Amino acid sequence: MTARQQLRLGNRRLGRDRAPIDATPAPPIGETLQLARERKGVDLYRAERDTKIRLRYLSALEDGDYEELPAPVYTKGFLRNYAIYLGLEPDDILDRWRDEMEQMRTATRVAVIPPPMPIVEPGGRRLHITPSMIVAGLVGLVVIAFVGYIAIQLARFVETTPIGLTNPTNVFSQIDAESITLAGTSGPGASIRITGPGDQLYNVSANENGEWSRLVSLARGRNDFTIIATDRDTQRASKPLSLTINVPLPSPSPGTSEAPSAPPPIALNLSLTSPADGLVSNDGVVLVAGTTSGTRITITSTYLGEPGSTPAPLITPSLSGSPSPSLTPAPIDVTLDGSGTFSETLNFDPGRWQLTVVSYASAQTPVARQVTIDVHPAGPVSHELVLTVEGSDAWVRILADGTRVDNGRLNVGTTRSYTATDEFCVRTGNAGALHLTLDAQDLGLLGRPGQVGSWIVKPGLAPVRRPSPC
Repeated sequence: MTARQQLRLGNRRLGRDRAPIDATPAPPIGETLQLARERKGVDLYRAERDTKIRLRYLSALEDGDYEELPAPVYTKGFLRNYAIYLGLEPDDILDRWRDEMEQMRTATRVAVIPPPMPIVEPGGRRLHITPSMIVAGLVGLVVIAFVGYIAIQLARFVETTPIGLTNPTNVFSQIDAESITLAGTSGPGASIRITGPGDQLYNVSANENGEWSRLVSLARGRNDFTIIATDRDTQRASKPLSLTINVPLPSPSPGTSEAPSAPPPIALNLSLTSPADGLVSNDGVVLVAGTTSGTRITITSTYLGEPGSTPAPLITPSLSGSPSPSLTPAPIDVTLDGSGTFSETLNFDPGRWQLTVVSYASAQTPVARQVTIDVHPAGPVSHELVLTVEGSDAWVRILADGTRVDNGRLNVGTTRSYTATDEFCVRTGNAGALHLTLDAQDLGLLGRPGQVGSWIVKPGLAPVRRPSPC
């Protein structure tokens, strides 16, 4: 045999006449195992009974979810036994598993390149600023700024709002007039509450310079006022400032005898037990309740702006027998039955509101009370998913708004409920055993018996199957 013939035979032995090699990459191990199980015609529960491997581990092997698997030494045993059970080559499955694990470790490995060392000049020692020193300095500055901010906020919270009086200059004054403009100083944007004779209320807000003023009525005789300022940010009230203004009584005309005058009308008693001033409501339902010695009350509501806004100077209600027409909408008129107790439930839209309650009785001076409330918009709606296991046991994994709330095997007859504001994700190995109800709407069974997969459940929509696991 010549050398050319030997070369030809050698080429044939080297595979010149073989079929081309298929370069298509093999599917993932999980997909190979799932396809082999489906060809075998068994579900995960049957495979669990035959192989003695827990269903959660079989599901994790088919999903490629290696975080749910135990240590690698146990995972190798599971893979070998499961491959033999499905009629696959165990050594080939283990080799592919090692390759996938190596690819995952290589993808997550981050190469760290050390920074170049600075060149040190010969001679004396010098200070070199390194990146770690810069980072440490920035962190120190942030910590110092944060501690300073906390200290400032604590000082502001502990400090009460000051309240001062510029007109009149003395807390005991004598003025012959029917009204006077009270003026003073306080914190910027502070709410000033003035309580006058007969428990009349006056409200005003200080400007950004802390200055405020309010026109109040005076009666003959002694007029006692109490002034309290509330800070705009901390809502802390100042110490009460007491003010007394004496208005001289009229003297009788010369030559006439002083006839006894009729006693002044007696002011009514009015006490509000609800709502409290500064109440915050999230549903807009407010109870107005209290007691009075009058026979009739009116309740007036005035819109002041957005919740938490600083209101403009408030309008003092008219006490001449009917509420002022400037207070809109129309007031609610309530006639009392003699017990002196009243209770009314009102509904408000979001915003800041001023409530004015006025008590009336014949031959007596009406009296008013005012409070301010904030009504905030309602929060997000919560949806309830009720899951019932029927027919056979089922393994489930439930996510509510992306957060896992259940994971494990549920027995037949088990009923569980979950809440979310947006959506639910249901992962199971037996969709035909799960009966779903969302917000009292019956959605029926999730799928077929033994069906494995993940479904998205949203309000108003039928469950939609998800290609990737929850």
